[in-house]
Amino acid sequence: MKRRTLLKTAVAVPVVLAGGGAGISAVAAGKEYNLSSLFEELQALVGQHLRSGTSWSVSEVFQHCAQSIRGSMDGYPQHYSPVFKHTAGSAALAVFRASGAMRHNLTEGLPGMPVADASVEQNAALHMLLAALQDFNAYQGALAPHFAYGELDKSAYAAAHWLHIRNHLQQIFPA
Repeated sequence: MKRRTLLKTAVAVPVVLAGGGAGISAVAAGKEYNLSSLFEELQALVGQHLRSGTSWSVSEVFQHCAQSIRGSMDGYPQHYSPVFKHTAGSAALAVFRASGAMRHNLTEGLPGMPVADASVEQNAALHMLLAALQDFNAYQGALAPHFAYGELDKSAYAAAHWLHIRNHLQQIFPA
């Protein structure tokens, strides 16, 4: 997370916590983030010629999103501090869920994860993402703590994945 984002979040957390963090959490819990419909939407992109509005290729974006989903099942190699996860991280996710949108640096990799391979063909990367979503939906085991948000149940992780992918899709366009 970039310093500016961290500072904004650090300022927002006391406001959120003092001004009704429980209310935000209740609103966030009431929203539904349907990974099945997102899967279908992504599946419709197979074979399409797409371009990215960021310095990452479409393939790198899809690989990054797949990595994030895999991390929720297999674990993330690096984590932010427990203090961050219990304050700014959890508050940020609650705000994202309540607002129905995430905003984050769209070219920042996951801490400790390998850099996406720019040579991977776009459809192959899209299939990686689709497979990761299917695996997550079928997954019955214990979920790994999120590197920034901490312990999440399956519903919270589904929301985080939905919001994360949606944020990236805002910068994917027909070629």
